[in-house]
Amino acid sequence: LFRSHLSVSRHCGALRDMPTYDVGGVPIEFPYEAYQCQLDYMNAVVRALDSGSHALLESPTGTGKTLCLLCAALGWRRHRNQVVTDAKTSWDAQADPNAPRASVPRIWYSSRTHTQLRQVMSELKKTSYKPMSVVLGSRQHFCVHSSVSRHTGARQNAMCRRAVDDHKCHFHVGFRKCGNKVSTAMKDMEEIVETCKEHNVCPYYKVREDAKEAELLLLPYDYLIGTQTRDSIQVPLRNSILIFDEGHNIEKSCEESTSFELTSMDIANAISEIMDACELIEQGEVNCDDALGDMTTEVALRALNLAKTHLMGLEDAILAERLQKDSMTERRMFKARGSHVLQVLQRGSDKGRGPGTTKEDLKFISTAIKKAISALTYGQETASSGGSYLDKIQSFLATAFKHDCGELDNNYQMLIYEDSADAEKKGVKRKAVDFFTTDDTGGRDGEKPKRTLCLWCFSCSVAMKELIKLEVHSVIITSGTLSPIASTAEAFGVPFPVVLENSHVIDARKQLFGGVLTSGPDKVMLDASFGKRSELAYIKDLGNSVKQLATSVPDGVLLAFSSYSVKESVMNAWRQSGLLEEINALKPVFEEPKGNWETKAVMERYNAALAKGPVPGGTIGGAILAAVCRGKLCEGIDFTDRQCRMVVMVGIPYPSKNDLRVMLKQDFLDARGKEGDGRRWYQREAIRAVNQTLGRVIRHRADYGAVMLCDSRYASGDRLSGIAQGLSSWLRPQVSVIHAFQCALEGVKRFFGASIALPSAPAKLAAQVQQAKPGAAAQPSATGTLQRTNGSSTGPAVSSASGGQAAKGGGTSLKKLGALWRSIGRNAVVDVDAEPEKAAAGAGGSSASSAVPSSAAPPKPAKAAEAVSSASAAPPKSQAPPRGPATPQESQQQASWTRFAKPEPAQVPAKLQPQRAPKVQKVTAFSRASAAVVAQALPRDEPSVRWLKSAEALLPVMEMDMVRASLATARAEAEDIAAGSGGSDSKLTESLRNVVECLVPEMSFDSPAEEKTRDELVRNGMQLLPKLFRPLWKSVVQETLQMRGS
Repeated sequence: LFRSHLSVSRHCGALRDMPTYDVGGVPIEFPYEAYQCQLDYMNAVVRALDSGSHALLESPTGTGKTLCLLCAALGWRRHRNQVVTDAKTSWDAQADPNAPRASVPRIWYSSRTHTQLRQVMSELKKTSYKPMSVVLGSRQHFCVHSSVSRHTGARQNAMCRRAVDDHKCHFHVGFRKCGNKVSTAMKDMEEIVETCKEHNVCPYYKVREDAKEAELLLLPYDYLIGTQTRDSIQVPLRNSILIFDEGHNIEKSCEESTSFELTSMDIANAISEIMDACELIEQGEVNCDDALGDMTTEVALRALNLAKTHLMGLEDAILAERLQKDSMTERRMFKARGSHVLQVLQRGSDKGRGPGTTKEDLKFISTAIKKAISALTYGQETASSGGSYLDKIQSFLATAFKHDCGELDNNYQMLIYEDSADAEKKGVKRKAVDFFTTDDTGGRDGEKPKRTLCLWCFSCSVAMKELIKLEVHSVIITSGTLSPIASTAEAFGVPFPVVLENSHVIDARKQLFGGVLTSGPDKVMLDASFGKRSELAYIKDLGNSVKQLATSVPDGVLLAFSSYSVKESVMNAWRQSGLLEEINALKPVFEEPKGNWETKAVMERYNAALAKGPVPGGTIGGAILAAVCRGKLCEGIDFTDRQCRMVVMVGIPYPSKNDLRVMLKQDFLDARGKEGDGRRWYQREAIRAVNQTLGRVIRHRADYGAVMLCDSRYASGDRLSGIAQGLSSWLRPQVSVIHAFQCALEGVKRFFGASIALPSAPAKLAAQVQQAKPGAAAQPSATGTLQRTNGSSTGPAVSSASGGQAAKGGGTSLKKLGALWRSIGRNAVVDVDAEPEKAAAGAGGSSASSAVPSSAAPPKPAKAAEAVSSASAAPPKSQAPPRGPATPQESQQQASWTRFAKPEPAQVPAKLQPQRAPKVQKVTAFSRASAAVVAQALPRDEPSVRWLKSAEALLPVMEMDMVRASLATARAEAEDIAAGSGGSDSKLTESLRNVVECLVPEMSFDSPAEEKTRDELVRNGMQLLPKLFRPLWKSVVQETLQMRGS
């Protein structure tokens, strides 16, 4: 019926030359010739908007979902605006009781991050629709004031308000004078900031002002879900269309936005903020008229002191709760239904320090907190927090008292737990302590364990129902991975009359190969469950499976692990056994980093390997990217064409079973519903992550690829298991169970042997990555890093952000420091070896290498040894060109990121290389390569030797090998710089950064004794350098901690 009403027409004129489709009676202009699945998607959007109902739409990644959503929503809005206008001016329309007369809804388009919104704006610019749009963000994104922009959070907000009130921000003054001359329409966030800055207009206040009249608002969906941020926008949601793109994360965001965790330290800091505010008021350091309004000083002080007693009562009430040790988590805790939090609040102090808090006290306490925050705002010269802890207390109390007991019990779980002084440190981010002071005070001995009060929401329906109560027109949630869609719709707690599980733009039978591999080449069962994933036989056969698949798949392979811990354990085992080296000989392996700032550099090296073609002696070419489900690469990166021809899924990415929140949610769901609901949610979270990862393989109409689920738990006999039934609808029919590895391998060979003839987008990888310095060709090494071949034997492949400067904030070149060193007649480094000439000759004996061609012809189709009846269907022998770029996937190159890459040790000449065991290789890659380097460059004085022994006792073997190699490189570069014989500033800085990263991990699991040793190593590490270069060590430590957000 829908197809019979579908017609295509062309409008005349320069602005109306796009294809126009009649979708449910609404003319929709689309920039390309639409595919049927795109028409189906736009039809679902129009049906939901016409009826004013909510929609849950799943459309595979690569189907042009964003473009379809924008065109359908904006086309419907344009059509509705015309209908409403006609109703006001036409007598016939006014006589029609069914004619719409309400105002035209505005559209709120939300996605997970501003980076994704930038892509949305890019898609919008391709259409014929030019709405009045604006991108919303916080001060952290938009502030351009030289002083205020250096801060974040509550302090930044307070400083901004103070600068505005005192008329000290010339950008805000410019906004008041000529803000209406600047347009934010059809601009992304960076373009808005640049335009406003050119006109001396504040971008933050400009977008807030434009939001009041905007037709299309783009914002992260946390801004819509969170009550405080939503209210701060000051734009009503009534009769609005709310769109949540990338909605597979919306359930978790809804729960987190209505959940709170309150630690003992939070309450103590909130009390300190009240005391700071009282002091500022008493000493007259704030303007009482501005800070307190109509409240006198005496009344304000009494209110603040009374609020302080309530917080002290809450603090004692939390400590008075009796806890019991949980056997699974080894924590002392108390679990209760959500309404128990009201009893804790009302209990008060058993020591008489403060009363309990009831709902009647909420208004008074909120007023006192606002006055305290206002006083702190106007006293920023002395106060540093800006009232962030008080603001957290206020939000917690508002949430606790907003619901009655029944609602709290139905949607929330309360938990109080405590960590010992040792356990409290485990798994937390390293703090930016000053390692360069000798003050050892403030130890943890005798310190009282801290408690945390958690009020966790385990129903996303709480936040969703709050949005519905605001009388919105429609809520549209869309993603490429909402399956299993029935349980997803049920979790939101609101009706979704329009539900769509869309097909793909590709012919999956011909362009996709899928399989569940239950065993490897040695017929070992592939099972990554907790009890079996550490077995050596499993790890070996998994590695052999990956190695043989790598020989059959052209271009890139995404090797996705279920968690970081599984990836690390498997990769380390492969590395120690020599299996990783064998895989690297076929396809270089690149590992996903944990730091956000390293991701871009890893992708650049990965793309470089793809562009170079086969490794020497190889035939298939390409590279392997080892990543983690739910990580940056499996969810945040767009892989196109050659970047991902196959996804190999290792294990099932269940949420962490020992995570407190995961445990409590399963218990909560079982108690609220029926037995097994918790387990079903647990499985749904896992298969959703699998779908998101497998979706990387197909990104546009002409793309093709394969997916291999390497775990027997995805199979039940010869059929897909229960959890595998949750695979996306476009993918599930193409996935078959393959018990024999040889059958899977031949099926892959057969598929890619025929698929190479399929049309694909032009490869631009070589042009994007050939940016090496003159005389330095880059090629992948055995561990997946890039090694320069300009004659230097050691050193990192990527320069540091500081370039040739001694520190980020400094301006003195290290070469100039070396010249100064020589001018005063000092030796750069001590003599550390009796025969340095032999060591130097040995280390540099094999530094040159041949260049690798930047591109290679596609490999010839592989011939299958035998037909595979159920493994795959052969792609077509020929295929007509696509009808048009309906789903363009040309990735836009962004600004280059700087990665502080780990250095690749020098290649050791053959006569110096240790003899490798016939089968098992026991030494690590770094320890093999760094022997000659360490012999010539590491210091031998007593303090340095003592430092190295302490580091060796603390650090794992791999990290200690890295420290030795990096220190050797750093000292060699420092010697060359000081002697005026060359040397690289960036190599020296980069090598020191590698040492610091090993000494200061992102997550600390140290005991108190280990922490003390680590602090001493960081503090005394500068002693290993010549005196003139020691300030650089401290600068690198501080810069590393700052980049990690510590």
